[in-house]
Amino acid sequence: LSGDPDPDIYDHGFLHCDILVIGAGPAGLQAALTAARAGARVILADEDFRPGGRLNAETYEIDGMPGADWAQTVLADLAGMPNVRLMTRTTVYGVFDHGIHGALERRTDHLADAQGKPRQILWRIYAKRSILCAGATERSIAVPGNDRPGVMLAGAVRAYANRFGVAPGQRIAVFTNNDDGWRTAHDLRAKGVQVSAIIDTRADVAHDVDGARIKTGAHVAGTRGRKGLTAITLDSGLRIEADCLAVAGGWNPNVHLTCHQRGRPVWQGDIAAFVPGTDLPQGMSVAGAANGALTLHAALAEGHNIAKTATTDLGFKPRRKALPKASDEASAITPFWHVKTTKRAWVDLQNDVTTKDIAQSHLEGFRSVEHLKRYTTLGMATDQGKTANVLGLAILAEASGKSIPDTGTTIFRPPYT
Repeated sequence: LSGDPDPDIYDHGFLHCDILVIGAGPAGLQAALTAARAGARVILADEDFRPGGRLNAETYEIDGMPGADWAQTVLADLAGMPNVRLMTRTTVYGVFDHGIHGALERRTDHLADAQGKPRQILWRIYAKRSILCAGATERSIAVPGNDRPGVMLAGAVRAYANRFGVAPGQRIAVFTNNDDGWRTAHDLRAKGVQVSAIIDTRADVAHDVDGARIKTGAHVAGTRGRKGLTAITLDSGLRIEADCLAVAGGWNPNVHLTCHQRGRPVWQGDIAAFVPGTDLPQGMSVAGAANGALTLHAALAEGHNIAKTATTDLGFKPRRKALPKASDEASAITPFWHVKTTKRAWVDLQNDVTTKDIAQSHLEGFRSVEHLKRYTTLGMATDQGKTANVLGLAILAEASGKSIPDTGTTIFRPPYT
């Protein structure tokens, strides 16, 4: 905006590989390791500066060690292989024809002094096969007053506690419709953080957390607080003191790159989310949470098996290696999308789209998902609907009396972010 020339340096380049693994969570790490051991040229790209994905933010165990430690062990093995290129701080933003992928590597954005090196490099990656292991993004439940500071996604609360050692509040309440929300409560208690209440929309749950007030078959009807959250109100009228509300509404697989050549995701009822369809870009496979395998062992197994198939197709001979030992955590979900209310409950927090706006869109005849998007600007902010789209579609489906698959979904185009 100053009008001065950009003082930074930028570059571009070309890379070639047999297998491009997109995402370095448990599925991506296992896929890269399996492919590399078979002798394939592998590129492993991840957005974070510390590969591991959710392993860095969870208390999972793999092969008897903390998941984050297992991830670092695998990375050390990969770093020692001449046929592997590890690319951190790198976003694969687009999938194009003939196995070409666009990637942006942020080389010196995190440094105070770039020392004359490029700030960013735009890569064109030519891959014979790609394995998408982009994970999943948590979604919220639309609650009245959910724009109040202190209302957060439960996975984010867990990441603050487990990865960064930060308590987002002193009295944290959890609102959930699935088993993953209870993981947040257990992890917080294990670190000495007070959990004031757990509100589960399901009536038939048998979990317990020390010191927490348990309310099943209930929901949060409102929030209170002037400059931040101080309390929540339940549908029964009960008021509970809390300075942080962790909301767990389920997880959406990051299917975006599978749509870049007009592929359309399909609805999977057991996880209440869209997963990649069968019309994938040429040479692409999907593994782990991005494919709807939201549990740890399932993600590891998919990464391993899909990498074996890809390397075999390319003429390599995979080694016989046992899959790492990990258990599958509880992951049952009963969809609960929003609290019916006359007050404002936000769906898209960036573009200020509320549940009322979606109902109004349907009332005025804008009932196609594409029309809903343009009428309300749902999903048109910088996150491109990653946290809001499925929630908005579910509310539209409810207003129209249709199922979510019949209502449909928008698809995605480059860039991913």
